[in-house]
Amino acid sequence: MRPKIGDIFVYIFIVVLVGLSFLGLKAMGTHKGKAVVRIEVDGKLVETFEMPDLKDTGAFREIPVDMNEDEFNVVRISSKGIDISDANCPDRLCVYSPAIKTPGQSIICIPHKLIVRITGETPKDGDVDDTAS
Repeated sequence: MRPKIGDIFVYIFIVVLVGLSFLGLKAMGTHKGKAVVRIEVDGKLVETFEMPDLKDTGAFREIPVDMNEDEFNVVRISSKGIDISDANCPDRLCVYSPAIKTPGQSIICIPHKLIVRITGETPKDGDVDDTAS
């Protein structure tokens, strides 16, 4: 049984769709040049800034993120990376999560719907991720 012309078009459409999906996933979250830190609350961008140089061991910056009058998180940028130093969510799992440093990593506070993520290109110097599953 030979495939019909409609079947061939469906196969070609599926292959093109899968290829475009992979290209979209590769391009998603990349920012040319320096890595960018994005702070989002409930899907809305609150603040964005370039990833600072983490070699300065003494300096740090704290960014308070207020969801409403009762809910808050404090995002801290230090030589260890970016983490959440304080929050008043019930479980406080976001406070105990490790600091993030490289593009593709994120910290999520589910009760407050907060996402802190680093986007951009990964460094080309061969850094190895130290996380294993």
